[in-house]
Amino acid sequence: MHIRPFILCLIISLYSVVAQDRPEVVATRTELTIKVDGLLDEPVWATIEPIAEFVQRLPMDGGEPTEKSEMRIAYDDHYLYFGFTFFDSEPEKVRATILNRGGWIHRDDKLEIALDTYHDRRNAYLFEMNPLGTQDDALITDENRPGLDEWSWDGVYISEGNITDFGWVLEVAIPWTTLRFPSKEELTMGLAIKRYINRKNESVMWPHIGLEYSSDVYQVSQYATLKGLKNIKRGKDIKIKPFGIGGTQTQNTGEEKISNRTGSGGVDIYYGLKSNLTLNLTYNTDFSQVEADNAQINLTRFNLFYPEKREFFLTRSKLFAFGNSRQTEVFFSRRIGLNQDVVGGARMFGQIGNTSIGTLNIHTRAEGDLPATAYSALRLRSDIRDRTTIGAIMTDVSSQGTQNTVMGIDAQMRFWGNSSVSAWYSQMDDKSIEEPSSASMIKIDLKNDRYFLTAGQHHVDEDFRPGLGFVQRQDMIGTGIMAGFTPRVGDGDELIRQWRFTIYTRDVRNHAGIHETGVLNGGIDAILETRDKIGLKIIQNKEKLTTGFKLGNDVEILEGNYKDRKISLSANSNQSRGVWGNVRLEKGDYFGGNKTSMSGSIGKRFSNHLTLYGSANQNTIFMSSQGEFTANVYGFTAEVALNRKWFGKALIQYDNFSEQLQLYCRINWIHTPGSDLFIVLNQRYDMSGSKASLVQGTQVVKLTYIVQI
Repeated sequence: MHIRPFILCLIISLYSVVAQDRPEVVATRTELTIKVDGLLDEPVWATIEPIAEFVQRLPMDGGEPTEKSEMRIAYDDHYLYFGFTFFDSEPEKVRATILNRGGWIHRDDKLEIALDTYHDRRNAYLFEMNPLGTQDDALITDENRPGLDEWSWDGVYISEGNITDFGWVLEVAIPWTTLRFPSKEELTMGLAIKRYINRKNESVMWPHIGLEYSSDVYQVSQYATLKGLKNIKRGKDIKIKPFGIGGTQTQNTGEEKISNRTGSGGVDIYYGLKSNLTLNLTYNTDFSQVEADNAQINLTRFNLFYPEKREFFLTRSKLFAFGNSRQTEVFFSRRIGLNQDVVGGARMFGQIGNTSIGTLNIHTRAEGDLPATAYSALRLRSDIRDRTTIGAIMTDVSSQGTQNTVMGIDAQMRFWGNSSVSAWYSQMDDKSIEEPSSASMIKIDLKNDRYFLTAGQHHVDEDFRPGLGFVQRQDMIGTGIMAGFTPRVGDGDELIRQWRFTIYTRDVRNHAGIHETGVLNGGIDAILETRDKIGLKIIQNKEKLTTGFKLGNDVEILEGNYKDRKISLSANSNQSRGVWGNVRLEKGDYFGGNKTSMSGSIGKRFSNHLTLYGSANQNTIFMSSQGEFTANVYGFTAEVALNRKWFGKALIQYDNFSEQLQLYCRINWIHTPGSDLFIVLNQRYDMSGSKASLVQGTQVVKLTYIVQI
């Protein structure tokens, strides 16, 4: 093979823009009232020629769907309407069980609407509904699969479904006030629709986005074109969301028990400065309804990561993302208000031309020995060409006598289906250290439906501690490679749909050149046609500890050289069944001793109104110098839904390191779209004595109401 022609072809593939004709649809303007009831009985629907050219993506990419689907689109001054007719040859087998918003809709048949309102072929809104009209939604950023924070975005829209004797019908109305889009006389947007037929494990799409695009419906650059949206009246782009709160709080310090009543209020305001730029103001911000964190026990020498769950920080949170997720993040909003109340602040986010912009300034109250603190961030990302972006970030944390500032730049070029080259560099200045410190990364991801290769190098200085960030490990130069082969071998009739073979190696050295960590592992996973999965992984870790560390139960891991080998077996069942579960067994070495880990969960859906599931993570560890001990975490969850407006969740957790039991219960009433009543109970008990004693308890009632102008 001639190397030069090959390299030339590769460069052309990476940098050329391939023009593709994408399907188009023209929305129909209507002056008639459309009642969203899942019936499609308004006259306007009969005048619209349906889009029916859906194409199968799974199990046979490019194949004919087994069931017919039809879509119609209309709009007026206030809403963008979708009308769907999903035919089914066995309508009695349509799966529709989930009532609570933001629930496990993937257990049901479902529809996804992805809308690229700026037509930037990079970012989009995602609306997901089951045949009952139960909703979930997310934000798609840079063609990436939404994370937990992006799924926590709650858009205001209306959807109603109806199961019929020929399948199911869904009617959707998305208010223009929910969306951000350019201020133009005629709008052009990107659009993708995906239907999932659960019992057949079949997905169909319009337009077709093939398996070569591993991001599936999140591949915004491949969307169809939605046209015909003319003279839309945006209104004043003002959303006001006040809240009132009342309750009691109890704190038991061991020496005294302090109880007090709380009552306050606050407000969030969203104001559209321009058609594509939003100012978000908050005062006396409250997060009392936020779900409790999952209990974890740390058996490593590195920091645990807890994801953000607070609504205020979740909206457009990926815009502020910079660094390596869960490893070295320059912006990590959980740093704000951890031990102090948030007085208020402001955020601004949106787009100016080809540049995405995000700014933040939040202030917290002084609490005990902690002074009042100001948190600030500025994030810019600009498209310099098709699917290529450059960006910059600045964060600052300031309080009396201290200041921590970080500045960084990053770039990413996406090519082929879902491949990319990316790099970032950041530098921290802090009054407490003499010299600036830095962190950086360069990485290449090559992906399609059959192969993937990821290679990169990650660098973090010893003193790199961004005040508004999260750093799992300092003083490191990590180099890693992961490769995989993921052939699809089934077409719907075989036992196995897809194999996944992976190998991963990583080398970590400190800046003195000392080799500290070496990882080598390989795995095989079989994904069945039933969507069950079984897997085997063999792992080898080498660790050089120059200093020891203590676990949460005061067991000490001594300094030294360790070579640990272990094997892991796992099995996961399809969660759309009435009963589902997963289990993992891992056995091997642990810092000179040995560890046996067993974890699993099991759940059962009793009806549309009640689902129960529990989990256990048990670790039995033997150290030759310190004997045997256990590290166990248990959890139990109950989800209850009276209907699509009233639902609740209860969570019980216990771990034997802290010997504390946590009880969290939240009842949610959506009294109007986007507005809620929360009733929250959050109790923590010390279980170490002969009887349980209350450590901390909170009972809260919170009412919110959104006004859109």
